[in-house]
Amino acid sequence: AADSVAWVALRRGRRAIAVDSDRPTLEWAHSRANRLLGSHASAIGFVLADIREIGPPDIDLADIISLLNFSILYQREQESLDAILRQARTGLKAEGILIFNVMGGVDNIRPGKSVRHVTPRVLLPGEVPCEEFDYTWEVRSHDPVRNQLDCRIHFSIPDAHDRSRTHEITDAFRYDWRLWSLEELIAACYRGGFSDVQVWRHTYDPSLGEAGVLLGNVEPDSLLALPDWTAYVVASR
Repeated sequence: AADSVAWVALRRGRRAIAVDSDRPTLEWAHSRANRLLGSHASAIGFVLADIREIGPPDIDLADIISLLNFSILYQREQESLDAILRQARTGLKAEGILIFNVMGGVDNIRPGKSVRHVTPRVLLPGEVPCEEFDYTWEVRSHDPVRNQLDCRIHFSIPDAHDRSRTHEITDAFRYDWRLWSLEELIAACYRGGFSDVQVWRHTYDPSLGEAGVLLGNVEPDSLLALPDWTAYVVASR
């Protein structure tokens, strides 16, 4: 839904469909879209459904299907991975593309915590910035036999009643992922009927600000020796 809001906000005439299987999450997202976009939020359709089951004619064919926030990693078995990719292909127009992101490298799976102080900034009209907070990313455990990764997000926010104290939100998000290899994911895309699959590496140099973002098509094998990497898999129908 956040992707949908950004998509329609950046250019008039765009439409989006946001699908989620959890009603409270979908309702919150719909409320946020109304707050940020006003009447223009009508360009987004909010659908309560399982993405492995929803598709035409219930929703329109798409130019782009986006499965971000590493959500493809929730598919822990090959059968479920293949099913979600086959279903995505049926939902695309003739020249449509599927995009999902993945990560890898020994640094990304090593148990430990990293803390980042966040100063929120307004990106869209009507958006109200929240107060500064600390964001903690934790890799709780990695099982190399089953290729499973347990990750958590924690927050430390100002206490609303005592500004000298903070309120800790532990395990605000939990991610129980299977770390598919790029080779496995590319093969699954082809099994799902996609005609072409590319890997686009994403890097960021925070010292350069927005100019530090790099996104480009790479050979998948070029990522294998890196200590940490994130990338997008782009599959063409």
